[in-house]
Amino acid sequence: MSKHNTRFSVICGLILSAAITLTPAGAAIQYEWGTELEKVKKSLPSDRESTQFTPRDKQNYKNKILSYITAIDADLADKIIILRLETRPVTDFLFVKDRLYTVMEDWGRVDEKTEKEIHAKLAGLYGKPLVQQDKSFFIYSYSNDTTKVLYYLMKLPEGKSQCKVYYYTRQLFKMLISE
Repeated sequence: MSKHNTRFSVICGLILSAAITLTPAGAAIQYEWGTELEKVKKSLPSDRESTQFTPRDKQNYKNKILSYITAIDADLADKIIILRLETRPVTDFLFVKDRLYTVMEDWGRVDEKTEKEIHAKLAGLYGKPLVQQDKSFFIYSYSNDTTKVLYYLMKLPEGKSQCKVYYYTRQLFKMLISE
């Protein structure tokens, strides 16, 4: 391998570590934390339906990172927009003051094969997780230099699992304070 190819590979690796990589519906989408809402909207696949709402629009909306953000500053609830991409998994991009802070993949019910594929994808991108378990509920925590990931997994009696994956910036608190 030439030095040029090696440098190119290293540079690509650094760029990817500074961005979040998701694979909803098999298409890689990359955004840096803090990316503007309009930029994300323009780059979404045109063949996928998307909707936009606020937490006040959907009072029963559940998102662990949203709860954390509004616990820090309740006034931010009026400055949060969710952009939902209707894919498998359903993917919610959470913006505070029009800046990307977190992404949630709601996989819903999955079989054991899909559960393992999600785990393998995350381990490949973020390394070995820390694991917390309480009976049939698991939380896998991953991280790299820019991103933290929480993989919530609830084992169901019929051999299926309920899955959600939260990606968020390691600089969450700093971003909230500096906005």
